[in-house]
Amino acid sequence: MQHATQRVFGIISTFLVGSLVFQATAHAATCTPQWSSSAKTNTANLQAAIKQCAAAGNGLVDLKSNNGISTAVITSVNLDSNIVLKLERGFTLKGTTGLSPDSAVLVGKHLSNVTITGTGAIDGDGAAYWASAVGKDNTSRPKLIAISGSNIHIGSNFTDAGLPASHVTFPSESNDTGNALIIRNSPKEQLVIESGSQNVTIDGVWIYANPAKNSKGKSLAPNTDAIDIIGTNVATIQNCVLDTGDDDIAIKSNYEEAKTTDIAITHCVIGGGHGISIGGQEAAGHTMADPGVSGVTVSNILFNGTDYGYRIKTDLTQKDSGATNDVDYSDTCMANVGQPFLFTYAYASGTGGMEPVISNITIDNIIATAKTAQGAIEGVSSDLMGRPRTNDIGIRMTNTRITGGKKPFNVAYGELQLGSNSVVNTTDDKGGQVVLIKDSGPSIQCPENIAIPKQI
Repeated sequence: MQHATQRVFGIISTFLVGSLVFQATAHAATCTPQWSSSAKTNTANLQAAIKQCAAAGNGLVDLKSNNGISTAVITSVNLDSNIVLKLERGFTLKGTTGLSPDSAVLVGKHLSNVTITGTGAIDGDGAAYWASAVGKDNTSRPKLIAISGSNIHIGSNFTDAGLPASHVTFPSESNDTGNALIIRNSPKEQLVIESGSQNVTIDGVWIYANPAKNSKGKSLAPNTDAIDIIGTNVATIQNCVLDTGDDDIAIKSNYEEAKTTDIAITHCVIGGGHGISIGGQEAAGHTMADPGVSGVTVSNILFNGTDYGYRIKTDLTQKDSGATNDVDYSDTCMANVGQPFLFTYAYASGTGGMEPVISNITIDNIIATAKTAQGAIEGVSSDLMGRPRTNDIGIRMTNTRITGGKKPFNVAYGELQLGSNSVVNTTDDKGGQVVLIKDSGPSIQCPENIAIPKQI
């Protein structure tokens, strides 16, 4: 699709620059790299197109089939500020094997005003890396997209000028991903927003990697997080379908780096993977007044067959332990989820750091069916998680119904405030307790079937 001004005024000039087609228009440049069978040549041509359109300001880098090639293989390409990278329907930009473990297919640091859109695909060719990593947590492998900066837009719900649009909406009855941007098969993490970013919108993506496990329960596509938000101020994730081999969304902050604040996640559908996780690392801040992760709202989410639903996980090591404050989960349906909720201070049984903080957590209007356990609060003896205190309401669950699961929702070294009209099978030990508060019961209407699209 061309810019509106291109349609009205037409193309002023078209000429060949190296191995890319450059169109100067009344609005901005459109740069179309030409493809070949050589990953080295494709990488050079795409890099030249990005440079050309960035110099023109808000240029459209239009990626589409040409020269008989609909899947263009590249190595690693640096993005630039002030561009719209569009993948046209039917076209795939594919990473090659042999990339450096600390690299990514698409990379960029300290960018501004960058949009990645369209209904084509970005493919990491990850299967070539996965087999040797099964059962070996966090082995070094390349990422697919790793960027940092401000005013970053990713997904099909943007125009050729990088403005908001509405091409795909989730959840729907079929959850048809035909109008979504496809991001798939990364060697490791798929879409990573790096520390120091701000004003990020991810809207209209289908992200997947093989969600299956081997006979020992190990992921066949290990560590393939769909979306990682790290050290970011203000981000929105919406209208996404996520189906992977690890965290579907992970929200973190790194030790002595930027904090993560004001994250909104809404209208997403989640299949395989570990659900929506906060922490594991949230060590940019250690107190409720100065947290590493804060201001997270999650609403209107459908889960089907996910290992976990909502998790907040932290540990007692210096680089992992931190504070998470002010998280709100609401209006959620979970079907056949291994464990709908997990809040833990002992994610990796570490020592040596400050005691973690998980404070001001609200859970409202949730219906879930569990497979393994209904949930857990796992505090430590010196700090009872969820116990209300000054400026902290603790962990409050209202208007919620959880059924199934081989184990109940267990509260250890902590407190769960549970609505009197909620239905949750609870137990407590190690100083844990469940305190009843008023509520009226769930009002959300869950679909009979939550469709997860088949991988292609």
